[in-house]
Amino acid sequence: MSAKRIPNWLIIWVWNSLLGEIYPAIRAIAVSFSDKKELIIRYYLNREPSECDFENIEVVITNILANTSSASEITKVQAECLFSKEPLNKLDPLDGFVYAKREQGDNE
Repeated sequence: MSAKRIPNWLIIWVWNSLLGEIYPAIRAIAVSFSDKKELIIRYYLNREPSECDFENIEVVITNILANTSSASEITKVQAECLFSKEPLNKLDPLDGFVYAKREQGDNE
């Protein structure tokens, strides 16, 4: 089963919202967007999540929602912050990664 395609407009909104919001603990950011227009944003971190991580992701969500002209464009947003030591190719990309940090061994 292949991942659902993330709409181009949403990718642009997410990328713009991430400007200045990426910090060293973030390994990757995955998103999912359902047919019901529900958005999931998942941070994969190199350490256990902290309150600051959830505050950061809320800033990103606020910035994304600032692009909407009506509640029908994005009906619900779920934020997730997960610690994982798994290699990037073992992480669940949901519908796709919008950010991934190059890590040791990526080019091996």
